[in-house]
Amino acid sequence: MIKISLTVALLFYAFPSFAVQQPPDDKVVVTANAYPVAFENLSRTVTVLTREDIDRLPVRSIADVLTQVSAVDLRTRSPFGLQTDLSIRGSAYSQVLVLVDGVRINDSQTAHHNSDFPVQLQDVERIEVLLGPGSSIYGADAFGGIINIITRRDLERIRASVSAGQNGLFEASASTGFAAGNITQRISVTGNRSAGFEYDREFRTLAISSRTGIGNRSSVFVSHIDKEFGANGFYGPSPSKEWTDQTLVSFEHRPGNESILHGYYRTHSDRFIYDIRSPGMFESRHRTHSAGMLAKTCLQSWSDGYVTIGGEAGGDWIRSNTLGRHEFLRASVFAELQQNLGDDAVVYPGIRLDYYSSFGTAVNPTLSGSWWVRPRIRLRSSVGRAFRIPTFTELYYRDPNNEASPTLKPESSWAADAGADFVPARNWMASVTVFARRESNVIDWIRETAAQKWRSSNLRRLRTAGIEIGLEHSLGETAGFSARYSRISANAGSVGFISKYVLDYARDSWSASTYFPIPLSFLYRQTLNYKRRADGRDYCILDSRLERHIGRFTASVDFTNLLNSRYQEVSGVNMPGRWFVVTLRTR
Repeated sequence: MIKISLTVALLFYAFPSFAVQQPPDDKVVVTANAYPVAFENLSRTVTVLTREDIDRLPVRSIADVLTQVSAVDLRTRSPFGLQTDLSIRGSAYSQVLVLVDGVRINDSQTAHHNSDFPVQLQDVERIEVLLGPGSSIYGADAFGGIINIITRRDLERIRASVSAGQNGLFEASASTGFAAGNITQRISVTGNRSAGFEYDREFRTLAISSRTGIGNRSSVFVSHIDKEFGANGFYGPSPSKEWTDQTLVSFEHRPGNESILHGYYRTHSDRFIYDIRSPGMFESRHRTHSAGMLAKTCLQSWSDGYVTIGGEAGGDWIRSNTLGRHEFLRASVFAELQQNLGDDAVVYPGIRLDYYSSFGTAVNPTLSGSWWVRPRIRLRSSVGRAFRIPTFTELYYRDPNNEASPTLKPESSWAADAGADFVPARNWMASVTVFARRESNVIDWIRETAAQKWRSSNLRRLRTAGIEIGLEHSLGETAGFSARYSRISANAGSVGFISKYVLDYARDSWSASTYFPIPLSFLYRQTLNYKRRADGRDYCILDSRLERHIGRFTASVDFTNLLNSRYQEVSGVNMPGRWFVVTLRTR
């Protein structure tokens, strides 16, 4: 086992590419299991994008970073990560769980707000993406996978950037950190605005965050983000307007090396005018709240095994002029075992029991394992159950185009995957994974003809299967490339209706990225993304950045959608063509 671990560590940590399976700086992955696991013991399919990886990409938002995971399908309504629906392995946009430092931020009003990340790109330490079910650890919503955003805790000197670009774009950001005794403090602020690339597509955002460390065991994270944007065609054939804001307060305490306690409160506001030409005709206002506590500890029960046990309790409630006043309480207990089998294999059986005051109980077991068959080859497999309860919008929403059903049932699934990771040579890595998922009581908005309203409904069955392939190579600190591909197929049986969300998935997804130096001390960075959706629509997006260090500053020029492709990721919502941005930032 020691020989294999050393070989793996040298091969994986030797190159800093934006890896399909690259470990973070602290050599553990925190999202795949109930307790952080050393990278060589992973049994799940996890993509880790570190701070160094992010800095090598021509990206301007967390949503942009996620495009480099081919299994993640972003159905974007607006540039710069303003509003994006998230999908993993062909899941519906409501079937992805989003965490910030392990704290859930999914919105109980509607999953359209799950990408209102209360963290700006400059504050991200790394992003971990778990592909496959995670309800045995995290509870509801972890159907297709989990996105866990880990925030920075370093105390860097003052850093600032300013950007300007087409369509009246202006953006500025600043961050700093300092220490006083056993108290550490990091503060960050970001703002941007644009006149928009077409009518009723302007936007403005302002975000601020703070992390206060208390000694080595406690910290408090506070963030607030405010958005205002034109929503032309977002939810119907009308020029619309939307305002959202979100505040997150989370507390973390580690009473011992093997235990952790989380407390959190999140509130989100959404104001929406369906037609700005007739503002009094239909306007909705929603305010959601979510609060909870999570505790877990890891116990060494014997020399080759560890047990992690924990519990969570909380609630969600909403106050809305269209959805009404509703709330539910939730509680859960969970346990997971890490059992080593000999020197080169490990298994992780686990189970979680969830209780919801409005929907009853759900039991979600899981079993995963991995085996180093050779020092350079790892086999892995997992199977697990997941569930999701309806959002308040799916239960109670009504407008001229939509009518919800208050009798919806929770949806559930069983999913399995199997794969292999291969390190053929130094600075090379390849991986392949096949997966399948069977869902019951799937929630979707459907209608039989285009003249009817959309109605929320439980579908009987949905089966999804696919394959994921990744390859990457690093040529050193300043050059490297990666390529990923995923293929997905979904079958809902005999379909006598029009599906709004569930059957709108990316059948084929390619993503590739590269970075390398060019003459005159410039660095070139590029990403290429191609998608072919289930209805046959396809598009190719090329983003690039030309960058040069000048003393303590870095100047760059970004070209988003360099090929000027005309495309829609959400039907009826145009995405912008070529868009250039000039940036100057401190190093």
